[in-house]
Amino acid sequence: MTRQTTTQAISSPFAELTPHRLEAFFDAVFAIIMTILVLGLALPGEPESLSPVDICIEMLPQIIHFALAFFILAAFWGAHHRTFTLIKKLDPALIRLTFILLFVACLLPFTSTLAGDNHTEGPAVLLFHMNMLLLSLIFLYQWVYVNSSGLSNPIPHSLYKFILMKSLIVPFASIFAIIITFIDPSWSSACYFFIPVFELSLLHLKDRLILPDNEEITVSRNTEFITIPLTKDLCTSIDEVAHEMEMPKEELIQHILSGWKKQHRVNIGSQGRLCQLHDEHYSDFSTPSSTDINRKKDNV
Repeated sequence: MTRQTTTQAISSPFAELTPHRLEAFFDAVFAIIMTILVLGLALPGEPESLSPVDICIEMLPQIIHFALAFFILAAFWGAHHRTFTLIKKLDPALIRLTFILLFVACLLPFTSTLAGDNHTEGPAVLLFHMNMLLLSLIFLYQWVYVNSSGLSNPIPHSLYKFILMKSLIVPFASIFAIIITFIDPSWSSACYFFIPVFELSLLHLKDRLILPDNEEITVSRNTEFITIPLTKDLCTSIDEVAHEMEMPKEELIQHILSGWKKQHRVNIGSQGRLCQLHDEHYSDFSTPSSTDINRKKDNV
């Protein structure tokens, strides 16, 4: 056995890492983070002299920031789970990105408690918003990286853009919260309450943004655009082949048309004759054995 063969035999079991252990580890850490969020809730001083209603009013900023952190983390967990249902293999970059994501998420119990206890102090609230912004941007980058690096199963481009738009909601909410912090820190966290409103509005447009049974591929040449509707099965086949060949779908279609033109003697000259097919291609049909397809200049 040569040295090269021995090296391949040793490295082959580790050549492709499965995502199951990383996903399980992520779930465990996220569960711990969401659990210890409640430890940030603290009773006000001398609670025995206060009624339950007064205690709730005193603790309201803490409860609000606890609830915001908990439910946004829950939404992030759902997004991460949906992403990992598409992932078929890992690479070192995605593993490192996941650990960076968890590191930033682990800071959220501290920053949410700090903001809840000091909701009128700009620096304390700003730290919470910066933590939320950084976390949401990492989730956004993870979605882009997974779909651009060939680690996941292909999905329709319209679905990819829809999820990308949905992933931008929390970053924009965090940016607005940061801006409001410099005006009135105590009201800055209210920006996160608009997240469900924007998500519901986006879901209302889901049927328009996502093509259910087919996908349209637009091929451009200078200022000319040709829209080709594809069936679901054909679109899936094109996605799979383009993914395996590691090339864009548009480039794959160009290769297919180029090969078809050479095989079938396509003539796109100034005469207006588009193609001449071989006789054998029509042996099973009742149509004539040769076909001329004419295209006028006005329809080009």
